[in-house]
Amino acid sequence: MTITLECAQELGGRWLAEVPQLPGVQAYGTTRDAAAEQALAMLYRVLDDERRQGVHRGEALDVYGRQSERPPAVATFDATLS
Repeated sequence: MTITLECAQELGGRWLAEVPQLPGVQAYGTTRDAAAEQALAMLYRVLDDERRQGVHRGEALDVYGRQSERPPAVATFDATLS
């Protein structure tokens, strides 16, 4: 499963980071990195909760970062769900 972390700056200057594949996994920050860090923390909490509840995605998880106004694949994270 590939999960994309998308970051975009809003008109007011704050940043939004979200994971489109998991509705509700999004976070705001004053910088791109702060928003991405918060969204990744939420992503891993959601995945851990799913694992504890017996939801098994059955495959390795790749998380890629993408942001507007910068080249794609800003950051790459690899994690394996077991």
